[in-house]
Amino acid sequence: MLAEETPGCAYCRDMTTLTLASGSTLADTGDTTGSVVVVVIALAFALAGAVLFLAGVVSVLRSGNYASGGKAVWVLAMLAFPLVGPLAWFVWGRKSTMSNPPSAG
Repeated sequence: MLAEETPGCAYCRDMTTLTLASGSTLADTGDTTGSVVVVVIALAFALAGAVLFLAGVVSVLRSGNYASGGKAVWVLAMLAFPLVGPLAWFVWGRKSTMSNPPSAG
């Protein structure tokens, strides 16, 4: 007569088998090198995007062409569109100005 197994032991045995099968599959196919390359490239793009975003925000805040309202609009646009916003700033926004209405008096 076979001894009864508790559900916990069957679960552990199944997970061990799954873990061993997954590890041997990755090692046999060589997918780990390709996965590492993809992760490194993705991290490089993410870092470049973060640097572009920060450079855009700093450039807007240091710009003398806009009053505080115009700067706020550009920063909000960059927050709403983290990649397109800084690109738009560096292509169009840096060289344009938001003119203040003439003072009455």
